[in-house]
Amino acid sequence: MNHCMRHYEEPVVAHCRTCTRPYCSRCLVYSFGPDKPPFCVGCALNASGVRNKNKPIVVAAEAAPGPDRRMERAQRKAEKAEAKASARALKRAAKNGEAAPAQVEAPRTSNVPVPRGLPVPSSRFAPPKPEHAVN
Repeated sequence: MNHCMRHYEEPVVAHCRTCTRPYCSRCLVYSFGPDKPPFCVGCALNASGVRNKNKPIVVAAEAAPGPDRRMERAQRKAEKAEAKASARALKRAAKNGEAAPAQVEAPRTSNVPVPRGLPVPSSRFAPPKPEHAVN
């Protein structure tokens, strides 16, 4: 389209940052300065809350902050230190001609909660029942 959505005689200057329709210079509002994408008049009013009739604003928002980076970094550092310590122990044992220490793998933890109230098949986890002799 080479003409404005409202003024068919005007050429397109830019597209609205929200609705992405082409508009002329009379229909655009540069609310964040000339270097940022403009709003059309309707989207600018909607973004400011003037004509908001329970419609969500479609302007792209920043990403929500993720998990705590410091905690992740500290956990990775601890895991790395533990791996180094076990590697050193293996190296010392091999150097001294000793048997390698048995590595006990720690149970893995998960952030996913265990569902409660699910039926557990007894045949799978219960000790086997002695069979009765039929006379």
